[in-house]
Amino acid sequence: HSHMEIYLIRHTTPAIESGTCYGASDVDVAAGFETEAARLRPLLPSATLDVYTSPLQRCEKLAAALFGNGYTKDDRLKEMNFGDWEMLPWDNISRSALRKWSDNVVFEHIPGGESYEELYTRSIQLLEEIIEKDNNAALVTHGGVIRCILAHVTDTALVDAFDIAVDYGSISHLKVENGEVEVIFSNL
Repeated sequence: HSHMEIYLIRHTTPAIESGTCYGASDVDVAAGFETEAARLRPLLPSATLDVYTSPLQRCEKLAAALFGNGYTKDDRLKEMNFGDWEMLPWDNISRSALRKWSDNVVFEHIPGGESYEELYTRSIQLLEEIIEKDNNAALVTHGGVIRCILAHVTDTALVDAFDIAVDYGSISHLKVENGEVEVIFSNL
């Protein structure tokens, strides 16, 4: 009989113009970072957690602020790679390219980037490795990764995963009981 808890933590507000396409780009945190990080501390258990973080600074800075230096960086926790679209205003991306992607949003590769299915596959692969280890864990990561994990756990079709609310600086809490994963709460 085994029981473990997993906390999915989305990075705080990034320092980026709204309406910009960014995923794998290494965007810094916005000015309110300390306040946003402080709000999260009381929501996390005082018990020791295995901490995994995306190596992008908006996540790594939060991992360090919440947990100190004992964390593991894992590239699989990076946000979806938007390839040629990274750091462009969405309005500057060709309508036809966006349409081609949105018509087949799970499998279509973004030019020079990845598909949602690839993001899902790497997210779930890491989740399964963490469940194997059977230690309570925190993942400091991005909206795309968290949506993939929540979709997986709740049997939500990937095409509907975009509708799952995941705010900046929010926590989703999972419980694993004998290999069965359930969501205790999401987007706190």
